Amino acid sequence: MYTRAIRSLIIVTGQSLSKSKDSTRFFSGTLKLSPKYPSQQHNSNLINFRSCTTFSPLPKDKIYEDKLNELLKNPAVEKQYKVLQLEVDVMRQGGENVPSSLKPRHWYELLQLNSYGKRRKYLDFLFGIEMKKEHKIEKKKKKAEEKPIKNVDSDLPDYLQYKLGGNSYFLRFYDSTINHQCNWKLIREMMGGQKLVIDCGFENKMTRIELKYCARQLQLAFAANRAHDYPYDLHFCNLNPNEYLHQELHSYIPTMYQPDFPINISEKSYLDLFEKDKLVYLTPDCHEELKVFDHDAIYIIGAIVDKVSGMPLSMAKAKRENLRMAKLPIDRYLDFGVGSGKSLTLNQMVDILADFRATSDWHHALRHVPKRKLFASRQHKAERKLEKMLQANRNNESFSSPSPGNYGVKARNKFRNKL
Repeated sequence: MYTRAIRSLIIVTGQSLSKSKDSTRFFSGTLKLSPKYPSQQHNSNLINFRSCTTFSPLPKDKIYEDKLNELLKNPAVEKQYKVLQLEVDVMRQGGENVPSSLKPRHWYELLQLNSYGKRRKYLDFLFGIEMKKEHKIEKKKKKAEEKPIKNVDSDLPDYLQYKLGGNSYFLRFYDSTINHQCNWKLIREMMGGQKLVIDCGFENKMTRIELKYCARQLQLAFAANRAHDYPYDLHFCNLNPNEYLHQELHSYIPTMYQPDFPINISEKSYLDLFEKDKLVYLTPDCHEELKVFDHDAIYIIGAIVDKVSGMPLSMAKAKRENLRMAKLPIDRYLDFGVGSGKSLTLNQMVDILADFRATSDWHHALRHVPKRKLFASRQHKAERKLEKMLQANRNNESFSSPSPGNYGVKARNKFRNKL
């Protein structure tokens, strides 16, 4: 396992060698890959794995402070801002869930919300985050104040007592050690592993809320790939550093621009970074199923969160760029039934592809599809709900007749004849 200093040295060495003419010859002569990896362009993987190293993003609060000041130059927006401040003060004095202080980005978000209910929900969400942080601090203080309880029943001295943190033969793994191990796995794959592309070029097709969800899924996809035994060399392409999606992703991964953090971010298209013949776009709207995994291919996942329209955006883009397409065979192995969406999140897609790459077993890989989407789970839930309603009717004493009345067509016609 390499330490942070050694990993930084590896990265700096690779970046410095990229400036020299003999960098390709150096890596091709000294870097030996294991036979399990196909011979891909490993000479440039380590050197160019930081595509946005020259970009130094501003802090998120500074970005939104500038945006808020730009909006307040409009007299109408400034008037609305003062009304919002008064509304928040009234809610705070009324005892509602309002955070003690609001940052410029919070005021900017409140100005985008056009109803009182949405603003109230957003303030309640911020209040919950603030309370969670306070409880965490209190828990730490309480834990620090508590003294370790000694084993009074033991006659052994304190240094010979068996307890965690003391005299124990178990090796303790810290979170930092696990993080270093996971980061080294990603650096290992950058030197010769199979690539997986997430296309972030659909930002203009999503709403502001959908962009928030998309940024969260990008962070979860990176974490899911990082936790796998044999992760992909993951690339985030078409990610504009000046747009909202990048800002949200940077807030979820604040260390993404540190020199030794193993992440690939690029404003360029995957067409400019990789060979077109190897690219395969995974879209649920095409007809061809992915039956056999190709270890030489570079699969592309579209970073789309579409909760309303459901348009085939990824298939349309793949057709425009004349790329090969495929879809996961979820209909062949799973029963979704009617009325259930078949859309999967980005982290679920990464988990499925990582498991299928390792096992070539779709039954094992598709275990990451949530069971709530499947027909059997929804049917079981409906049966439980019906049984609960029937049991409530049986226990209801105000229900006069032993069985529900007959409201069929014959019974209604018979009632009309009596009249």
